[in-house]
Amino acid sequence: MAKFDYSRMRESAVRLIDRFGQMYTYTRKTGEQYDPATGTTTSTEETFNFNSVWVDFSKDEVDGTVILNGDVRILVDGLLKVDDRVDRDGKEWRVVNAEEINPGGTFLMTEAQARR
Repeated sequence: MAKFDYSRMRESAVRLIDRFGQMYTYTRKTGEQYDPATGTTTSTEETFNFNSVWVDFSKDEVDGTVILNGDVRILVDGLLKVDDRVDRDGKEWRVVNAEEINPGGTFLMTEAQARR
């Protein structure tokens, strides 16, 4: 039996996110270095750009525990991780949940939850 080819679904996901989304710059903390001479810690960060569609959660999805009022769903054509940050309209948002949509081993997109 032939395996399903998910590459067309990936193409569709990228096309739709590109059409309805916009480019955002994400920041990920990649490490820290401690300087014993000064007693300070320096963080290193990586930035990357992804097309993203921002969607509000419905009132039925907001449970006050996992999904809080004001949280947003972000559909991204790249891979996000928890604690990645993004600036939208001058406000910083932090990814609190990220799920890689990856059927049959083919990456389609990331569905993330972000919070201010």
